[in-house]
Amino acid sequence: MAKLHYLTVQDILWINLQATKKVQHFSYAKLEEATYYQYAYGESNELVGQAARFLAGFLKLRPLEAGNEATGFIGLVTFLHINGLRLTVEDVNAADWVRTSSVSTEAARDALTSVTEAEHDHHSPIRPDIRAAIRGVMERYPITITALSASPVAV
Repeated sequence: MAKLHYLTVQDILWINLQATKKVQHFSYAKLEEATYYQYAYGESNELVGQAARFLAGFLKLRPLEAGNEATGFIGLVTFLHINGLRLTVEDVNAADWVRTSSVSTEAARDALTSVTEAEHDHHSPIRPDIRAAIRGVMERYPITITALSASPVAV
């Protein structure tokens, strides 16, 4: 399997800014931990499992003052995309899908297994254009992002 591409803490902060339209306060330690849920122990080469771990872990930690669900969702879909998988959930159903599948890593893994497919036109660049990938996710899921951005503020 090809080496996986990852989002950085700075990518996650940019995602949150795009989703909420303002700079949010955050716990750096929690944000770093939540972002690093993309990685696996040992060899990091199981994309769906790592994506599931990221979604469940990010939403459990809620490292940002606002927009955690939207940021976690955009991060998830971007992480999948830059590694050659496409989420097939329709925009009108995706917010509910996120809320039901993010309750645990196992639930997220099961949910992702049934709603991802290989992107046939994907090529693995040495360094993917993360911001273009994020913009693509935001254009594809405007209803979902609006719904998830309206979620309660983190405690």
